[in-house]
Amino acid sequence: MKRILYMLLLLPLALGAAPKKAPKSQIKVALYNVTASQTRAKDVSEGKAPVQRLWSNSVEAVAEQIVTMDCDVVGLVDICDSIAGRQGNAGLPEALKAKGADYSWLILSNTRPSLPLEGAYNKTQAIIWKTDRYDCIDWSINWLGGFFDKNRLPKGVKGDATKSVTWAKFREKATGKEFYFMAASTNGQSNESLSKKNCENLIRIADEIVVTDGKPSIIVGSFNMQETAPAYKEYLSMSRWFDVYNRLKEEDLLSPSELSNKNTRNNTSGEKPSSGRPDYIFVDGFAMDSYMVAREKFPSADGTPVYPSYGFPIIAALTF
Repeated sequence: MKRILYMLLLLPLALGAAPKKAPKSQIKVALYNVTASQTRAKDVSEGKAPVQRLWSNSVEAVAEQIVTMDCDVVGLVDICDSIAGRQGNAGLPEALKAKGADYSWLILSNTRPSLPLEGAYNKTQAIIWKTDRYDCIDWSINWLGGFFDKNRLPKGVKGDATKSVTWAKFREKATGKEFYFMAASTNGQSNESLSKKNCENLIRIADEIVVTDGKPSIIVGSFNMQETAPAYKEYLSMSRWFDVYNRLKEEDLLSPSELSNKNTRNNTSGEKPSSGRPDYIFVDGFAMDSYMVAREKFPSADGTPVYPSYGFPIIAALTF
């Protein structure tokens, strides 16, 4: 009897000593497809796009778009090589800083002669994050054409075989909680077999890196395909990652406006969206709170209001 009373007295102490769970963390993430400046220059010369959307004219608008979204982590996919300085039109990091946005950058440039893959590709996926909220504790870039060494791309490999994914492991400074963020771009409908290969390798890389570690993860991507595409149905929809738009739609948590405004690709004039949803946010281990497509115009260098890029950014609010 004395022993039982003794144990009952100890019980409140034991409960009080139990470790407290970390508070829920909210995070707002985005995918923003920023088209290559070389493509824009060609479209402008052929009269398919206004001159305001050349990178040199739109960098301020792109920066304003990012500041307005105010996301914690952003995947900047197909980011133009001029941002990395190749054509001397860099300025996005500086423009963001001038606007008071303190983001850290993860970007692999093809402009440094020391890189063996110099000249092998002209688009890359960048990740930016709020410096005061997260530490990047690991990262890499992997090729979705089947070449996984971030520092080496076989000679002769060109074009869409160089599609890539940039991934980073973050630690939240306030709580110590960790998660993965992956930004990818894959081939589209023009090459279905390579599109399948890109998606298959993306899921393989994610499985090897993320699932093994057991941390929550986010994959944002410009997959250049519809939900009816074989690559989506065979790899993306069958993975452990959930399409945020579809999951919120299934749970009847999207407004009529959010349901009807799912298209994310601009047409070449920049005046109205074309059909289709080529851009996606997938998550595993996160509660999905909201999803939206950002459709605002911002002033270009000459003051003309423009959509900063061919792609409309998509934003998701998550909890983990």
